[in-house]
Amino acid sequence: MKVTRPLLWLALILLLAVRLPAQVKFNGYLSFEYLKSQKDGFYPAGTFSNLNGGAVVSGVLSGPLSFAAEALFNQNDKFSLHQAYVNLQASNLFSFKIGLFEVPFGRFNRYARPAENETVYRPLPFHFFPYRWSDLGLSWEGNYSFIYYSVYAVNGVSADENGYLEAPAKDINKNKGVGGRLAFRLGEGFEAGGSFYSGKYDETNSKNIRFEGFDLIWVTIGWEVKGEYVRTEVKHPFLNQTLDFDGYYFTLVMFFNRFKPYFSYQYSMLPDSRLDDEHALPFNVLIESMVKKDRKAIGFKWDFLDNFYAKFEFDWNKEKSLDKELQLKDNSYSIQLGFVF
Repeated sequence: MKVTRPLLWLALILLLAVRLPAQVKFNGYLSFEYLKSQKDGFYPAGTFSNLNGGAVVSGVLSGPLSFAAEALFNQNDKFSLHQAYVNLQASNLFSFKIGLFEVPFGRFNRYARPAENETVYRPLPFHFFPYRWSDLGLSWEGNYSFIYYSVYAVNGVSADENGYLEAPAKDINKNKGVGGRLAFRLGEGFEAGGSFYSGKYDETNSKNIRFEGFDLIWVTIGWEVKGEYVRTEVKHPFLNQTLDFDGYYFTLVMFFNRFKPYFSYQYSMLPDSRLDDEHALPFNVLIESMVKKDRKAIGFKWDFLDNFYAKFEFDWNKEKSLDKELQLKDNSYSIQLGFVF
């Protein structure tokens, strides 16, 4: 991703932090995985992989004005700028961000850091748009009583030369992607919300793509239930028709102090029956059809020290578009070790 504009935003933020009496905090995280699958999966021999990390700097510049910046690292793409924005918190009703920020579509996209989720792999539906989707633009967020809302205008997702969706730092067609989320918090631990996004993905400004979603989370002292539904609607560049695909997941987590066993069920339409979960590219607008796949995952997350955690997960995969005799042997297990500070 070209990051000229975001880097300018980062430079501006750091300049403000130096010039003004800012209260600055630093946080970060690091994770590493071992992956092993059956013969038809992507890791039949087993592999140590996916060294990922991030560093976050944030702080208050003056009164209601704050800033945040986040850089990501992975063993393949090296370093990238994920967020760099200034936030004006005028009141509970009005909070404005300008810069590069995580798009507030659903819940998972804004809580996708390894330590923030129980599962090792991202849920299947989150291969529709860029993983940990961030974009350059302006957002307005706030809440009134139990109603929480966000609206935004960003440069928008676009298709690269091979048809895969990406979120570059520049606007290829001068059409802004727009979207929002409306959520209701009932009581202390329950929240349900709906999200949408709409924009043009091509340089001619003629092909529309739309995401719709519904998410919920319910947290009690002893357990947590969360889930999300995502639907993609895209105008195909050559078929002169609009195609739609969807997927969903839910996860049940139990709390035993630092030990958190979980079960997750996931279903999604995907471009191929075989899926490299950690390195698969986002949705491709050139695809004419998708296959159906579901996954049952069982595992645990163990916060064995204040700053260290471990995860173990076993996944049963089923290719619902294939006949029984053609089912792939692609079940897998994974281990993730992580550190946060």
